[in-house]
Amino acid sequence: MNIDNLLREIQSNKKSQYCIFFAVLVFLTLFMMFCFGSSSSYSGFDFSFHYRRLYTLIDALEHEVYPSFYVDFGNVDGYGYFTKGFYSDIIMVPFALIGTFTSVYFAYDLMVFTMTILCGVFMYHTVNVIYKSSYAAAIAAILYTFAVYRLYDFYQRGALAEALSFTFLPIVFLGVYYIIKGDYRKWYVLAIGYSLLIYTHAIASVLMFVTLFILLIIYSKSLIKEPKRLLYLILAGVATIAITSYYTFPMLEQLSSDSFYLNTHSPGGGAGYGKVGFDYILWGFISGIAYPEKELWTGVGIVLTLLLFFRFFIKRKKDDKLKSVDIGVIIGICFIIAISRIFPWGRFPFSLLSFIQYPWRLYEFVSYFFAIAGAYYLSLVIIKNKQRLIASVIIILVTMATIYVQSENYKSHDSSKDLPADVRTLALEPTYENGYRLIGREYLPSALEDIHYSHTRGEKVEGKDESTIISNLRREYNTVVFNVSLNKPDTLTLPLLYYLGYTATLNGEELHVMQGHMAFVNIPVNESGEVRTWYGGTTIQRISIYISLISILSLCVYITLLNRKKKNGLVQPHPR
Repeated sequence: MNIDNLLREIQSNKKSQYCIFFAVLVFLTLFMMFCFGSSSSYSGFDFSFHYRRLYTLIDALEHEVYPSFYVDFGNVDGYGYFTKGFYSDIIMVPFALIGTFTSVYFAYDLMVFTMTILCGVFMYHTVNVIYKSSYAAAIAAILYTFAVYRLYDFYQRGALAEALSFTFLPIVFLGVYYIIKGDYRKWYVLAIGYSLLIYTHAIASVLMFVTLFILLIIYSKSLIKEPKRLLYLILAGVATIAITSYYTFPMLEQLSSDSFYLNTHSPGGGAGYGKVGFDYILWGFISGIAYPEKELWTGVGIVLTLLLFFRFFIKRKKDDKLKSVDIGVIIGICFIIAISRIFPWGRFPFSLLSFIQYPWRLYEFVSYFFAIAGAYYLSLVIIKNKQRLIASVIIILVTMATIYVQSENYKSHDSSKDLPADVRTLALEPTYENGYRLIGREYLPSALEDIHYSHTRGEKVEGKDESTIISNLRREYNTVVFNVSLNKPDTLTLPLLYYLGYTATLNGEELHVMQGHMAFVNIPVNESGEVRTWYGGTTIQRISIYISLISILSLCVYITLLNRKKKNGLVQPHPR
């Protein structure tokens, strides 16, 4: 069989096309992991924070605390940091389970590998469904999965949550397509994708909402022509709220219960924080081959930028798919402008998004739109099988080159790369000297005006009355236990930072827990005995678990019954 016949056979066999794509995806993922190295050897700016998230989750699983809410008592000198209350850990659970019998590093690297494969698979499926081209789908998936900004998120920044959100973005866009243009009865795709996105990264979810709002305005005629589409959009939104209640309700409860560094300290927020000049925008276009000297920076990348020029070789004018791709490019260009200093982030209504901290998070969406555009333009310009094969090989080789160059840039910024593995692990431990590895410390209570005070105070329980005697102070995993001897009622200050949800008992009787000076947990006691204090959670936290579980099960039942009806011919196919 000659090459022409082989290519024609592959062209006519969708399964073979997908198998080849999947093999390339796995190869490039392994190549990426090899170039960047294990997380035990190199680490990005935020890596220590997310390493600690995974470590604490593994610890909670080993102590059978999960899925209840838990506090990282190994942080802030034992006073605790309530990471889970503000960062969802759902996506990390399967890998944390593996980490219970391997290591945190292995679980982390496995997560990067697995989510990279899923990112490519989901992108392929999305583009294939929307644009009906397996070739464009394969190219788009490769371009998106190994976009330099995604690599930058995973490695240089170590921004695990945002990097993982790349995986679920295509599912959300596929759901948006079904609502606006496709079979709106598949509204549940949007609910599933958006729920996964929220459970992965809240800020990416907000930016997705902004993008969705823009798309709804652009395609408003479809919603006006078929009002049912708007109803299914609302249904998808309600389902998403219910499914994600396990995370969103407790998070909103915490944010409304107190003030945090997020609101009062820099760099916790600020309109337009992190805007960049046009010089860095230009560096972003050529990242993958060149970077600013001694600066952590990237952008849309040279490959995605150059592929857009294929648009000038396309002469078709009346093509809805091409029009949608062009719209995506225009949105991407507008997002790049929004990243720059000229955009008025400090003015209403853009100031409402100040909590996103860095406008250059929009590069995630630019990468998505540009990857699809580059792939689709290429598929329209190059139509012969041999030419497509050559173009595919070039794309793969160029992708490998940018992965390698990006990895070298990453390693050049890691000052700890030459340290022994055990020393690197020890350096990840949260201490006062390294800022507890909390980066911006966004979720420390604002009342903790001086973090040095808690550090020097140490682990002790104090009463306001000098005659109060504290003895036998100890920790039993997540519980602070001690004996108190009183001459008269007193209020005790515990070595714990206050977050809504603490429970305390005195001789088995529940006590009132409140926030005291410097945001420490305070409890009133009126008799001598044994005091036990732990993070027991709130009513909303406990109820929200069941809301999410019931919602997920209900959606699964709905999808199963709908597919069964379709199979039995009880549901009419959606008109195309």
